[in-house]
Amino acid sequence: MSSPKTPEVAMDQPILRLLIGETELKRQIHARLSEGRLGSIAGSVSKSQRGTGRPCVVCRRTIGPAEVEREVESAGVCLHAHEACYRLWREESVACRAAAGPERGRERARRSSL
Repeated sequence: MSSPKTPEVAMDQPILRLLIGETELKRQIHARLSEGRLGSIAGSVSKSQRGTGRPCVVCRRTIGPAEVEREVESAGVCLHAHEACYRLWREESVACRAAAGPERGRERARRSSL
């Protein structure tokens, strides 16, 4: 008897579907957010455009001209991600913020005002 498969998000790039599944990519995003190696984009401004050949900050693969690229402004820096990677990054950013709870948010605000 085979085990049920985790549903995959329709990734924009065939290479992502082949190399890494949604569950693993979300796990990596969550770990990088938790460790501070990837910034949270919950509430950040973004815009969509044709791929510019820049690397995706999430999966680190080039965003080709036939792909949709999200440009995200976070802390005064522009970051670039594939549309599918951006959606997962945003979901995990919101989840991490919610998991941190209001108490942690107040502590961060207090420290930043010092």
